[in-house]
Amino acid sequence: MATAEYGSLPFDAAIAYFRKKINLPSERWTDIWRQQNDVAFTVAGALKTDLLADMRAAVDAAIANGKSLTWFKSEFKNIVKRYGWEHTGDAAWRANVIYGTNMRQAYNAGRHQQLQQFEFWRYKHGDSLYPRLDHLKHDGLVLPKSSPFWQVWFPQNGWGCKCKVFGETAASVKRKGLTVSAEPEIKYRDWIDKKTGELQQVPVGIDPGFDYAPGTSSPVERVKAQVAAKPKLAERLPGRIVPSAFSTVKGVTADGIDALLTKLEAPQLDALNGFMQAKATKTIVVKQTEMSRGKKSAALAKPIAEYLGVDEYYAQLKFTSRSPARVGGFTAMSWEHIVVKAKANDKLSTVDMAKVQQVASEVVKDAAENKGPHIFGTTDKQFKRHWTVSELVEKRLGESARLISTWLHELGHQVHYYAGAPDYPANASWVTYYAATNKYESFAEAFTAWMLAPDALKQWQPELYSYLEQQIDKATKARSKTR
Repeated sequence: MATAEYGSLPFDAAIAYFRKKINLPSERWTDIWRQQNDVAFTVAGALKTDLLADMRAAVDAAIANGKSLTWFKSEFKNIVKRYGWEHTGDAAWRANVIYGTNMRQAYNAGRHQQLQQFEFWRYKHGDSLYPRLDHLKHDGLVLPKSSPFWQVWFPQNGWGCKCKVFGETAASVKRKGLTVSAEPEIKYRDWIDKKTGELQQVPVGIDPGFDYAPGTSSPVERVKAQVAAKPKLAERLPGRIVPSAFSTVKGVTADGIDALLTKLEAPQLDALNGFMQAKATKTIVVKQTEMSRGKKSAALAKPIAEYLGVDEYYAQLKFTSRSPARVGGFTAMSWEHIVVKAKANDKLSTVDMAKVQQVASEVVKDAAENKGPHIFGTTDKQFKRHWTVSELVEKRLGESARLISTWLHELGHQVHYYAGAPDYPANASWVTYYAATNKYESFAEAFTAWMLAPDALKQWQPELYSYLEQQIDKATKARSKTR
């Protein structure tokens, strides 16, 4: 059953909610009111387009990759310094407000979407050290999801509010001994904006501007008018190739993978982006000890189950291996994700993608000249190859660099499945020794070479280059897989 919790784990609905917003410079936080926050990203006082875009990039990274408040505070200070922004309030306090509000509202919007499968919703107070009594009195409140109450009182209900809503079925209400409550009365009070003198009706117990359910509104006319009256905002956020990644290694994130993949040649980058946009293949990065089936993997079962949208009971089967020491990554036809093994000290930020591409080209060029450390075949026809593209990348550039070629290799399997798992062309030669194992590894290694060393591959085997190009296009358009 689908669940979600606010914390370091990103989930798709929250990410999608935030990315649908438009950037809107504003002088004060009340310029964007209630549901307008569903469609507008704003930071009060941030009037420069580039400043707002950079701030948004930092918030986006926090939501998509589960970045900590400490990380965001550091980014906030860097952005402020870069633009010489004279903001109001202490820097740490301001960063905390921006981080906490956007993270929670993105989560709550996604949560609202998830809860639609439940007949009843239950309010849970956030267990604050100094509880707000109006919030605390709703703790345990159970109402049908259609109740008007949720249109006003769906968290978050104020600055720093950590209250949540949980889903219940008729069966779980009975099993837990819960009682469906009578419809609560929502009282209102006058609130005056001291800066403008504008009078607003605000529900008692809810901070001004928070009386709405995040993610439920359509674009507001006032937002449309504001955007139309201003020059078109220059979006500096690059399009994401990897929508998100669940990683237990701090230095290996979706942002880190994206940063390297954007260095690919244009045809390869376009093809990869097209496939990922169509399939949104997810990424799991775990350490070897977490890849074994034991206590460490068991501890990850719940968050990974939530990330993948699967039952917790099956989660361990989707990121563990019986021989973790022997694999660098793996995937399966029935999955919509790939798994990559990493070490605790791996850092994608240290990887030089140009050098990775050079090493991949070396693998292909050596194959073209039939030279390499591994010999196989018959006496009459011997093949001399490198073991894999990733093996030479790691040997030349280190373990962190191997991660990107391994990621491409495993993604290559998913492309192959979607393309119908065709046999390797009879007239094509293997790129590596491992590629000769079977048609699956043949395709994955060739795909990795096509991505990282397209010129070398095209010069050596133009037919194989074209074949891969066709299969990737076919995979992108496909709706099912074959093994």
